[in-house]
This record gives sequence, structure tokens and C-alpha cells, in this order.
Amino acid sequence: MLKDVLKEMRERKQLKQSEVAEHVGVTAQTYMKWENGKNEPKASDIKKLAEILCVSETEICRGEKFDSDISEIQFMKKTASIMKELDEVTFTFILFEFIKDKKGFMEKLDNERPTDEMLLEKYMYEKEKAEQYAEHIATHGYEIAEQQKKEDEESFMRYESEHKF
Repeated sequence: MLKDVLKEMRERKQLKQSEVAEHVGVTAQTYMKWENGKNEPKASDIKKLAEILCVSETEICRGEKFDSDISEIQFMKKTASIMKELDEVTFTFILFEFIKDKKGFMEKLDNERPTDEMLLEKYMYEKEKAEQYAEHIATHGYEIAEQQKKEDEESFMRYESEHKF
């Protein structure tokens, strides 16, 4: 039942009723009535409940948690492993087939996509590191080459002495 999904997921997330109520934008009393089964949330509140409780809107509406015996970590490890073995089309087809809240899934993916600002920041960081590396090579390249030449000569001398040419 809806009330059971709300209570179970709130407790799993170790949230207080008042915290969930605040996120949704209702009073703690209103949320308590939902969790006790006296009232049900409006359609406009379902999305916010799904966000904070980390369940799909479908699970809330059906009042049924699509639970499994596998933990989030186990699921992620197993999925990551299988993703390496399957082609993208097959994996995506299977994913599509089993995701109940496709719209919510796509919205979540869009929210996780890096912004242009994040990509620019990463590019600038990598560019700075490459420039520092190039400067280090330009400054110390001769020293590095001389050191390598010396090590090669010593290695060759050891080899010659061990094999007596």
C-alpha cells in the first residue's frame, strides 16, 4: 500500500516525517496522514516524494515497492560488469524494457549530464597540466636525456662485464 511504501522508504533513508514534508512543501501533519493511510498525496506531490525517497512515481502510485534482494552496491557492481560484456544496443534495450518510469529515468540522466561549465573547467585543468608537463620537459629535457644515456651506458657496461664480450 502507498502508506507502507512511504514509511518504509522514509525509514530506509533515515529521514524524519518533517523532513519529507518540508521537501514536498506540505505540513508534517499532512505527510503523517499520508503515511497513516488517512489521506493520499496529490498528483503534484508524487514527484517530490519520489525524489526524496528515491523511488519511482509508479511505485508510490501503485503503493508497491519494486524491491529486490540485491543491495544498491551489489546491483551497481553486477551491472558495471555486465555492461562491459554486452553491446550498447542490447544493454539499452534491456534497460528500456525493465524501467517502469522511463520519463523519470531520462530526466535523471539529463540532470547527471555534465554542464558546459563543468566540461570547460575539466578542459582548462587538463590543459594547464599538459602545459606544466611540456614546460618541465622543455626545462629538464636535456637533463632527463643525459641521465637516461648515463643509465643506458652503465647498464650496457654491466651486461658486457657479466657476459665478457
